[in-house]
Amino acid sequence: MIANDCIEPLQYFRVRDRHPRGEGPWKGEPDKIGWVDQQTDRHCIILREPNGTLSGYAGVTPDHALFGFSADAVPSAMGIRVHGGLNYGRHCEANVPEMISVCHVLSADDRRRSNATRGHGGTSDMFEHVDLWWFGFSTDHPGDFIPSASAANRSDGIEVYRDLAYVYAEVVKLASQLSAIEDVGEAPGDLKIVLPVKRLTHSNEGSEGNEC
Repeated sequence: MIANDCIEPLQYFRVRDRHPRGEGPWKGEPDKIGWVDQQTDRHCIILREPNGTLSGYAGVTPDHALFGFSADAVPSAMGIRVHGGLNYGRHCEANVPEMISVCHVLSADDRRRSNATRGHGGTSDMFEHVDLWWFGFSTDHPGDFIPSASAANRSDGIEVYRDLAYVYAEVVKLASQLSAIEDVGEAPGDLKIVLPVKRLTHSNEGSEGNEC
């Protein structure tokens, strides 16, 4: 249960190297949680960054109007509004450990099928059969509390820690906004995308669960 929503986490990790030390609202939080949003069917991730903050991500498929766009290339008129603005637009981190990667959110059954397809000793991307492009945001902007021990603002008392419930709400909002663009086939308000725009290539950058 997050922010009064009951979700089925398909990824749920605690990452000791990234989890903030000391008392705080982060104490009972996971360091990565991945799920498929029921309203939009989008893969979503909340990930703990090395500085102790949480970032949020939602994926789009190749048929989406923004697939392949870098974050700074998304036209503001598209109406994407998330905490601090979009600052992440990349292909799956296919060869990064699952507990810290921004990549596909697979169920246990999907993972077993993928491993069987790869065979023993295979080194290919376990997610190469599906393309997703991820958009995301961070919570380490001015006014955000950064819980890492070395952060200068840890004891300032004026910043706000963006907790799991807050970031979850922003991720769900991002997924909804991306789906609204997909539903109309273009930006809200019949906006046409004027090319050229900056696009990135599609090359790769390179649990436990809760029950409601």
